[in-house]
Amino acid sequence: MIRKLACVSLLTGLMNMPLHADSVLGMTADVDFWNMDSSGSFADSSDQQSFDLDSERNAILTLAFEHPLPLVPNFKVRTNDLSSSGDQRLSENFDYSDTTFPAGIDVNVDFEAQNTDFIFYYEIFDNDTVSFDLGLNVKYLDGDIEVESNGLRASETFDGYVPMFHGALQVGIPASRVSLFGDLSLLSLGDHTLQDYTAGIAFKLVESLAVDISLKGGYHRISLELDDLDGIYTDWDFDGAFLGVQADF
Repeated sequence: MIRKLACVSLLTGLMNMPLHADSVLGMTADVDFWNMDSSGSFADSSDQQSFDLDSERNAILTLAFEHPLPLVPNFKVRTNDLSSSGDQRLSENFDYSDTTFPAGIDVNVDFEAQNTDFIFYYEIFDNDTVSFDLGLNVKYLDGDIEVESNGLRASETFDGYVPMFHGALQVGIPASRVSLFGDLSLLSLGDHTLQDYTAGIAFKLVESLAVDISLKGGYHRISLELDDLDGIYTDWDFDGAFLGVQADF
């Protein structure tokens, strides 16, 4: 289990920065459809086996709430399914969950995982052209990895909270309805390295006093290099293009 990390210094530093707050309570909702590739290595020890699983089309759902209180962080929750599966022939023996899968057999890997981000952030800068946010992402990972072949079956479950630095930037192109955006959550501590980032482009279809609606697309990647998260070791990547819609109330 990855231990909870001390993040007071990050939040204190952010509170000392010049912060921007919305004049009214606002909410933003996003639905993205992600064509996700899944590949990497995992094991229940440091001796990992590499796998390349099938592509999946998964949804990413996001809700953000912003308020007019400058010293209280805004809040965003983002959740997406990281589940994928695939068949592969082993090139060498694979020991997993007290079971040995011999080299030369075909195995089915079922990687069931859910990722939820609880993001607390401050608007450092925000106007009609540029917005910049900094904060803390408490990422929750919950999953089960099962390997099966010819009557042999082994599985391990894992879950844990991982606090990460979070930043987001959006830049509008002058005299257009087009903007470029990106966000990054990052942790590098000892043998653990986690990255979750998005880069894309958005086009505003509707702009009104009640709601703004935008179409967007881009690239999303999650990289999990974990050393003993509930007994699971991984060096795994989830990545691919996405298309989505955003409603800003």
